[in-house]
Amino acid sequence: MSRIHRPEPRRAAAADWPCTAAWLALLALGGLSWSLGGLRGTPALVVLALAATLLKAQVVIDHYMGLRRVRGRWRALLAGWLLLVAVLVGAPLLIH
Repeated sequence: MSRIHRPEPRRAAAADWPCTAAWLALLALGGLSWSLGGLRGTPALVVLALAATLLKAQVVIDHYMGLRRVRGRWRALLAGWLLLVAVLVGAPLLIH
């Protein structure tokens, strides 16, 4: 009979903590967005929900897409895209 190799449990490396922090931030911001979405919105709540959503998008862009240290056009393009989406989504909600 052959012996089954069981790997030893791996300890979290220092490089794992930014991933964990980003994931926890996304969970917290997602929970905030979800809880605000169930409320009847005043303009302040709409702005807060949009801000939480934009912050989630920025965490994904910075951490998971790896663009945190990128400068120039890519950052400007993605920041402009987030701003455009915020205006297109937020304006009708705030005008209503």
